[in-house]
Amino acid sequence: MVLDERTKKYLKIFALLAFVLLLTGCTNNMDAHGKLKASRAITEATKWTPKAGFFDFLLVIPIAKGILFLNNVTGNILWGVIGMTVLINLIILPIMIKSTVSMQKMQMIQPEMEKIQNKYKGKTDQASQLRMSAEIQKLYKDNDVSMFSSFATFLTLPIMFAMYAAVQRVQVLYSSTAFTLNLGATPMGQIGKGQFAYIILIAVMGLTQWLAIEINNIMLKRNPNYKESQQQKSMKSMNYIMVLMIVYFGLTMPAAMSFYWITTNIITIIRTVFIQIYFIEKADEEKKKKDANVIR
Repeated sequence: MVLDERTKKYLKIFALLAFVLLLTGCTNNMDAHGKLKASRAITEATKWTPKAGFFDFLLVIPIAKGILFLNNVTGNILWGVIGMTVLINLIILPIMIKSTVSMQKMQMIQPEMEKIQNKYKGKTDQASQLRMSAEIQKLYKDNDVSMFSSFATFLTLPIMFAMYAAVQRVQVLYSSTAFTLNLGATPMGQIGKGQFAYIILIAVMGLTQWLAIEINNIMLKRNPNYKESQQQKSMKSMNYIMVLMIVYFGLTMPAAMSFYWITTNIITIIRTVFIQIYFIEKADEEKKKKDANVIR
């Protein structure tokens, strides 16, 4: 299956809209005054029952209960959020390793793929389309790329969505403080009152979010054979838009969510660097040594 540029463009727009709907959908947990709705709050007394709904029963409530358990152990709800975020990311690490390796391979061959697509540009007859598909499939095979393995990331999305929802619905967060900041207050409202420490919080969140998005490109540039493709260039503007969107939501949602985003971003950066060094570059070195031994 080969996607044309128009289809890719629509898929990017769809992904961005889905992201917006996720964030705005989560705001249904809040009332018109930005307070957590009592009916959506999760406490230690909240029953873990199927009556709560399939998604809440399977993922959201267990994760929220985990946060509350770590809060009791550490004495600070923020450490509960951070600890649970780390644990969830460790659980999905094997999937993320496979997905990241596959995605980077796909990005490395993107310039060659664009050459093939440009070669058949304007040729809409069936024979030309079949030849283009055959050449792209050969490119995948020669570079050990499976275009479907990168979709493994989508398997982790329900867990990540549940983590996001759980953090937002843990009631004790809204009456807690961390680093002198009220976790239940919205940064925008506090900045308006002259509490400029919240500006630092949002700035750190925005910076780590940008790095979490950009880190993959930074790691790609470590490969001497890397060439930036047109598709990657076109994604830059969308990445900036996504960062601005998250900063906006960080300003208008409780400060606890900003700490959650910062934790997730730092984990993403560390994970990407770890996978690059120990699963991509190490594998490339071993392949080069193996090829050198075969030549001898």
